[in-house]
Amino acid sequence: MSLAELLSRPAPPPRAPDRIYGAVVGVVTSVDDPDGKGRVKVKLPWLKDDAESRWARLVSFMAGASRGAVFQPEVGEEVLLLFEHGDPRFPYIIGGVWNGTDAMPEGGGPDVRFIKTRSGHSIVLDDTSGSEKVTVTDKNGNKIELSSNGVVIESNAILLGSSGASEGLVLGNAFMQLFNGHTHPTGVGPSGPPTQQMASGQHVSSKHKAE
Repeated sequence: MSLAELLSRPAPPPRAPDRIYGAVVGVVTSVDDPDGKGRVKVKLPWLKDDAESRWARLVSFMAGASRGAVFQPEVGEEVLLLFEHGDPRFPYIIGGVWNGTDAMPEGGGPDVRFIKTRSGHSIVLDDTSGSEKVTVTDKNGNKIELSSNGVVIESNAILLGSSGASEGLVLGNAFMQLFNGHTHPTGVGPSGPPTQQMASGQHVSSKHKAE
């Protein structure tokens, strides 16, 4: 369609005065949805100082029956919202925005994408060429890193099996050296070392490491 044809088209009918079209900003005032649907209420200071939306549904990149991606904004955060067919009775939250007070967290970029929570938990997806990795870190510094070098777990205390695990882990190389060199007292002196020696890669893993 040419510009002349566009200009010759009849003008659209006037918009209803009670409709709000386009995306608008607001500030979350409540997340306590009485129906447990994850909706939030938003203050609209540009409309009126005490103007507050109805319960607004959250838009997610994945949503279904008992599944989906849940990222609910918190009270006081700035969000962007739309109204269904411009009707302010049916608001939708389409995302959050940073501003001069709440700045974007540092560390992101074209090669590094991440999710970081208020308490400091993070998931970092690093696509830097030659050093690609995925890192999961909690607020206490416990870390799991996945890369071409393998999986690295860093923590002051690693519990296997359950949170109540109490048995100590064996350091393979140290145990192998102890076993291969140990002797037993006899009536004629100490015995020799074991005839069947432990070997790295056979009895102790040469691929998986611990410290």
